[in-house]
Amino acid sequence: MRNLLYLFLLTISVANAEVDNEIDKTAFNDSPIISSLLGKLAPNFTLIDSGGESISLHDFKGKHVILEWFNPDCRRVQQHYQNKSVQKILKKYSGKEIIWLGINSSYYMNQEDNKRWRDVNSLSYRLLGDFTGEIAKLYQAKTTPQIYIINPIGILIYQGAFDDNPEGDKAESINYIEMALDESLANKPISKPKIEPYGCLVKYKFEG
Repeated sequence: MRNLLYLFLLTISVANAEVDNEIDKTAFNDSPIISSLLGKLAPNFTLIDSGGESISLHDFKGKHVILEWFNPDCRRVQQHYQNKSVQKILKKYSGKEIIWLGINSSYYMNQEDNKRWRDVNSLSYRLLGDFTGEIAKLYQAKTTPQIYIINPIGILIYQGAFDDNPEGDKAESINYIEMALDESLANKPISKPKIEPYGCLVKYKFEG
């Protein structure tokens, strides 16, 4: 009887390990969101975009700003661009003074990678290089893609996932970016200010 119990527990342990490995392979991030920045003034920063221009967050005071941490190598990021997720949002809110800034904090990349990503996807918004990871750490970014929404007075009102569709296979999904924007534009409180993001871990350079 004791041997049977041992085998049962061992089977469960192996099964759980296999599930954990599968999660790693699909690049989900199960780290909890750090919410200390929510409801506070978003930290200012200055980064260079793929065209060589210096861009600061305070340049866009009075507008909603969406920060998207991205990595062109991440399958979940690629999925959103194949589905034109960003382009659809920008089209929907055209004329609403919504600024979208993509931020690449992958240590092994450079502005040429951002230029390729911009050109391949015909992007009209700025892609910023944070290849040291300094700004990602300032914003406690853990995942690509990961979204931060800052309202016109500079308060961080949302951080987390694009939507509730990590596999990209739902006929209908909840778009958390649109939900937060709609509520903010209507001067309503944000009903879901933080949602666990899914995707790949931000590729910080390990120093030791």
